[in-house]
Amino acid sequence: MKTRTDLIKIKKASLELPRLTDKDKNTFLDCLAQVLIDNKKRIQIANCKDIEVANKKKLSQAFIQRLTLDEHGVDMMVGKVKEVQKLKSGLGEIIENKVVEKELILQKVRVPIGVIAVIYEARPEVTIEVASLCIKSGNCVILKGGSDAWQTNMVLFECIKKALEQSQLSSDFVQFITSTNRKYIHSLLKENTFIDLVIARGSYAMVKSVQDHSRIPVLAHSAGGARFYIDKSADISIVKKILINAKITKPSACNSLDTIVIHRALVDTLLPDIREWLQEKNIKIVKNDWETEFLSLKLSIKIVDNIDEAIQFINIYSKKHSEGIIATDAKAIEQFTTSVDAAALFVNCSSRLHDGYVFGLGSEMGIATGRLHARGPVGLKELTIYKWIVYGKDHIRE
Repeated sequence: MKTRTDLIKIKKASLELPRLTDKDKNTFLDCLAQVLIDNKKRIQIANCKDIEVANKKKLSQAFIQRLTLDEHGVDMMVGKVKEVQKLKSGLGEIIENKVVEKELILQKVRVPIGVIAVIYEARPEVTIEVASLCIKSGNCVILKGGSDAWQTNMVLFECIKKALEQSQLSSDFVQFITSTNRKYIHSLLKENTFIDLVIARGSYAMVKSVQDHSRIPVLAHSAGGARFYIDKSADISIVKKILINAKITKPSACNSLDTIVIHRALVDTLLPDIREWLQEKNIKIVKNDWETEFLSLKLSIKIVDNIDEAIQFINIYSKKHSEGIIATDAKAIEQFTTSVDAAALFVNCSSRLHDGYVFGLGSEMGIATGRLHARGPVGLKELTIYKWIVYGKDHIRE
């Protein structure tokens, strides 16, 4: 994707893609899954090259973990393509239907957004997840992956092009930006005539830059990390399982635990056990750091006098991504879920569940933390909008 001609082509293609049936789009997804399987070794070899470069640059282990796409990762990617294939796109769904005076029928109908530009860092599997979700939801997509995943992304994009060809779909449905020039990216973000939505996922600096330079609406999350409040009513038998899962299953994930918020009534009885559990798992306790998204085996602990203080603390330091509570008191749970502002709240369960695949969306474009039309995992329905269709019988405005 290099020229104004490419933008004209993809805008034109965005009017053609919604006319395809789910069967047509599922044929593409079926081809894509098989092409990925056939190219598994090529993908892994390319990924090893990216990781080698990242190690030479001495990038953080958390970043390299997000960059890695091993055999299991490729299998997961294929599985997600097949899950998206099973889902209904929802396009054409009548969201609202009403009849006003004199048999004038109004229908609110689900339609694609149009052309979506997706800018992302690390995580090369996003290339496939985005292409799958966009095609299935009837959207054309412009991909801009991070330079650190260059080798992997190029092979994955070749797989997408091959699947489009095999399924006899237009190559204009999915485009990939090869330029790493920031001025070019910034100029692209001004092209609101051709691009309808930008989705940005990555570092705070990258997402902020996209938001600052864009004339196009931006759906984004720039930081994550979860806080878990342990209420005095908590079922102590489930605390360890939830906290440890939220922290160690993937420390570099944006939904991993950063701060344990504990009621003062539990300090003498539960806190010593928590410290012991953390020590067993080589998790370092960092003092008085409430803002950092650690993305590693580090966390902080905050002691509060009551749930009001816990909620106030969480709302101050939350990245609006994932927050949780462990409690049995129904009033405490209701107060927490009503008062804490985040894309997803987790009651007596791990924040690591915050994922489009787990939520039954097949996959996700990312997790949105803003207040645009979507929050949380962005799946098929979050990639749609609606239009009104009005059916009349010689009706006019008097």
